[in-house]
Amino acid sequence: MEVERPEGLAAKRPSAAVDVLLPACDRPVALAASLAGLAAQRRRDFRLVVADQSPAPLRDHPMMRTLCAVIESRGGQVAWHHRPVRRGIAEQRQFLLGQSRAPAVLFVDDDVYLEPWVLEALVETLAAERCGFVGAFPTGMSFLDDVRPEQQRIEFWDGPVRPEAIEPGSAAWERYHLHRAANLFHVAQRLRIARPRTYKVAWVGACVLYDRAKLESVGGFAFWDRLPPCHSGEDVVVQNLLMRRYGGCAIVPSGTYHAEVPSAILNAQGKVDGHALVLLPELLRALDMEPGGACA
Repeated sequence: MEVERPEGLAAKRPSAAVDVLLPACDRPVALAASLAGLAAQRRRDFRLVVADQSPAPLRDHPMMRTLCAVIESRGGQVAWHHRPVRRGIAEQRQFLLGQSRAPAVLFVDDDVYLEPWVLEALVETLAAERCGFVGAFPTGMSFLDDVRPEQQRIEFWDGPVRPEAIEPGSAAWERYHLHRAANLFHVAQRLRIARPRTYKVAWVGACVLYDRAKLESVGGFAFWDRLPPCHSGEDVVVQNLLMRRYGGCAIVPSGTYHAEVPSAILNAQGKVDGHALVLLPELLRALDMEPGGACA
């Protein structure tokens, strides 16, 4: 059964400017770190919506109750849905999107810690660029001593973010290497980047702020029922569509860190059964977007 549990003062407050949408599944320690980061954000006017697919609701854990109470005491709102039937991560994201009301929605995974300035920086960047999304890719801190210069090429947006078509297998697709290990962290250190700068991406995982209207205009994650329950790449597809029509970017430094815990989307054999990227040609046709071209 799905249960919404707005607590305390949250039900009495007006709609927030940002909805933080958090899919969770049976990783309480990592989730607690994610909630702690959200509780400490400088920007406090957000509504947290959790879709929890754990067998037993994590909302009942004392630490989760404490952190949710901290968020509310600082002016935030919390809604918690326990929905143990698992239909895949794209369905989880589409459910969360359906619960959102704010003009901007931050999808953040349940294994990502955010520094206190991150939400504010993402919101300001999205407002300034007026693009489809802005990401903050998390660093795996266990890779700090693993320096990979050959994977650290970065392309900054020197002007406004613009639409672009990123074809799988193209040269621009190779941008994804920057989002491996601690590459982005090393780039920020090497270039001594103190204030967030926008850069070009192939896609961004784990922590992404979307313009909700733009995300819905490309269909969101409504394609979930065309995928097997164990899949990945749903965010890759959606961001590819958004970049073609509106543009997209990420910021460096990202101010986010990955908990490096095992994935929750694998099947019993430890595998992902299908990658959402196979749907990209079909979705492009449905949206009247031609492969190889960006839509202004």
